[in-house]
Amino acid sequence: MKAFVFLLLLPCSLLIAAETRVELIEVEDGDTLLVNLAGKEERIQLLGVDAPEDRQNPKLKHDMQRTRLDAGQLLPAGQDATRYLNSLVRPGDMLTLLGELQKRDRYGRISTQVFSATGVSLNQAMVAAGHARPLRSGAIPKALKQALEEAYVTAKRTRQGSWKSYPDVFGTWAGN
Repeated sequence: MKAFVFLLLLPCSLLIAAETRVELIEVEDGDTLLVNLAGKEERIQLLGVDAPEDRQNPKLKHDMQRTRLDAGQLLPAGQDATRYLNSLVRPGDMLTLLGELQKRDRYGRISTQVFSATGVSLNQAMVAAGHARPLRSGAIPKALKQALEEAYVTAKRTRQGSWKSYPDVFGTWAGN
């Protein structure tokens, strides 16, 4: 009987990490999207990525305490990150999510890899453009983690995005 139940549940467990197509409702900030997932609005966090905040919220307060920078220093980099993500995708675009859609982060978001309709990894694009940093903790697939770290090093070295516009602030925020 246990084997039979296992065989019935196996396809469901495989679907958890499968590719899922969703419609973008809006870009919330530099690492968060609001999407239509199976008829329900869901907040999606770019897995393995952290962008500066673009408005007052609890995470901004945390970042201010962590970095000893003020909102006036941090918010412009976050607003740039949001603008950049908005340049990559538009409301109505179909996106592909790759990951476990049942897992949520501490802010209630589903953390997953997100790809544009043209196959661009939004996770990697935000870091490569110098508007986000890779997270160094959490359950991040090894290949994604490595790609994000490489993109981060290159963006920093070539002074992309916030590395160019706000080098001291972004470097402090990013932990460098």
